[in-house]
Amino acid sequence: MRWAAVSATVLATVLSGCALTSRAAPLNVRYFSPEDVEPAAALRPIAQSTVALRIGHVTSSAYLRSRIVHRDSDVEVSEYETLRWTESPDAYVARSLRHALFDDRGLRQALGGSLPTLDVEVTAFEESRRGARRGGRVELRYEIHDDQFVLASGTVAKEHDATDGSIEQVVAAIAVAMHAASSELATSVAESIERFAR
Repeated sequence: MRWAAVSATVLATVLSGCALTSRAAPLNVRYFSPEDVEPAAALRPIAQSTVALRIGHVTSSAYLRSRIVHRDSDVEVSEYETLRWTESPDAYVARSLRHALFDDRGLRQALGGSLPTLDVEVTAFEESRRGARRGGRVELRYEIHDDQFVLASGTVAKEHDATDGSIEQVVAAIAVAMHAASSELATSVAESIERFAR
C-alpha cells in the first residue's frame, strides 16, 4: 500500500515536471539600431576650435538596457518582450554626442588633464504613446565640471513623431530625437565651456 502511494506521488511529480519543462514556442526576438538613421545635416566647422573637452561618463537609467521600452503615460514605462536594441542606449548616445561635439561643433577632444569634463545620463530612450500617435523620446541630463566645480548642468529632451505605428518608424523617430538632443546639448556645452575659457 505504501509503495503504491509513493509510486503515485513520484508519477505525479514526473508528469507535472514534464508539463513545466516542455518546450514552449521560442520567442521571436527582433533587434534594432537607431544608428542606421542619418542625423540631419549640420553645419561643419570652418576651423578647429581651441576649446577642449573631455567626455566622462555616459550612463543610462537602470530601466534602459537592451529591451526597447514604451511610455504609456507620465508615470508608466513598460518593456517589450521581444524587441531589443543591438547595444545599450548609452552607447548610441555616446557616439551621437561625440559626433555632435567634435565633428559638428569642432571642439577638441581631450583624453586627460585638468579640463572641462562632460558627464551624461540617458534618462529617456523610449517609444512615446499619445493615444493613437507613436513617436520617440530621448532625454539627456548633463553636467560639465572641472576638478573642483560644476560649471554647468541641465537637461535636454526631444520628442519626434513616427510616420506610422510600426516599430521600424518608432525606432527612426527615437533616432531623430537622439540626434536632435545630442545637437542641442552640444551647442549648450560649447557655449558653456567657451564662456569659462575666456
